[in-house]
Formats: sequence, structure tokens, C-alpha cells
Amino acid sequence: MQRSEFDRIVESLRSSDPSQVDRVLNQEKMIFWFEDITAEACLFYDVTRRGCLIYPARPLVCRLFGRVEWLPCPMERSLRLIQGWKDLLDTYAKERRATFTEWCTEAGIFDFRQFTRAAG
Repeated sequence: MQRSEFDRIVESLRSSDPSQVDRVLNQEKMIFWFEDITAEACLFYDVTRRGCLIYPARPLVCRLFGRVEWLPCPMERSLRLIQGWKDLLDTYAKERRATFTEWCTEAGIFDFRQFTRAAG
């Protein structure tokens, strides 16, 4: 993700109900699909309510699910495909990207409780 996406996510977390942020960020994220298949859900996926904690601030990769041929919707919804997605990704790829954890380290965020405190 880009730094601007990270900043939007942090702002979203800080403006959310602290008890909900704490509940979702501290959930067990290993989910069972079927038989012996498990997967680790996204940090922001609410496994109890089956939704995204940061949906309005979600990064581009999440916004593309179901909107480009190579990222089908995991919920099998039929969505309108984005035209010109290759140009969009070319532009996106020109900026520095890092994982959420890497951005947290760079921003000095080492504890999830920092998300529910005012920036300072």
C-alpha cells in the first residue's frame, strides 16, 4: 500500500469506536474454509461480523477485488469491471509502497492501542 492509504487507514481507526477497533484487531484471524483448509484473514477483517473494519478507507488492492479479471470477488458477487485498470496500476506502481506493518514501524506505531489515541 502507499503511504496515503496507510494514513487513511490510521485516520479511520482513530475515528472509529475504540472498543470495536480493539475487538477486531485482536481477533484470531485463522479461518476455516472447509475440510483441512485454513487461511489467515486480513488484520481488518471482522471474523465475527464478516465485514471490513476499514471498508471506506480500504487500500486499492481491496477495492480491485471483483473489479478486474485477475482478482475475482471472494464473495462471488457480480461487479462491474474497471476499464483502464492497467493504467491505474501503472500509476499506482510508480509510488513507494510498503506493507501495513512496515508503515506502522516507520510511523512509530508499535501497539494497536495507538490507533485509538489522538494523533500527537
